[in-house]
Amino acid sequence: MNIEQTREMFFEDYAKVFKVLSSPIRLKLFNFLSFSPRTVEDCAQKFNQSIQNISLHLMTLRNAGILEVDQVKNFRFYSLASSELTKQISKMLSVTNDRITPVDWETTVDFKQIAFATKKGKVTLLDLRDFNERSYLPVPHSLHFEGSLKNIDNYLDENSLGDKEIILFCKGKMCERLAHFANYLKPHYNVKTLSLSSFELKELIAQFKGN
Repeated sequence: MNIEQTREMFFEDYAKVFKVLSSPIRLKLFNFLSFSPRTVEDCAQKFNQSIQNISLHLMTLRNAGILEVDQVKNFRFYSLASSELTKQISKMLSVTNDRITPVDWETTVDFKQIAFATKKGKVTLLDLRDFNERSYLPVPHSLHFEGSLKNIDNYLDENSLGDKEIILFCKGKMCERLAHFANYLKPHYNVKTLSLSSFELKELIAQFKGN
């Protein structure tokens, strides 16, 4: 392959990737699957889509090398492919300051400091993700809450968190659950948010292991 052919193939390959990602539902699927492997049924329920429609989107992402599939008994679990491509896509989605919660609610402390302060009990990391997501990317020393908003006050009282600094985190900058809880808790508690992509979450986890 000569220089001109290599150059043309480079741009053609990336044009295909950008075309695949031009669909909002595929970007949503990318973000959703980055936090935990999911079945077609899980994805269809999450985004209120038919299984047939979601299957087509997942197949397109897989054919582009963005997703991979594992067969577990009778279920097929989709997850992000472990590649430089998926890392770069994730970075593109997280580089903007756009988010559902106000920017000034976001903690400015770096990952190393967060890990240290959490271990020392100076702050509480409160994980709002579901069981599958916590199991896939577990954050050491964090507490977790999977209940509804109406039960959060009792949970904080039971764990004596009323007067402590709390850092809420869930699934990135566009996580509705994080936004709802932050909006409710912010006026009454010492709360900050931590809006991380799955790759940033892995970096935080690494800090806990390194300290």
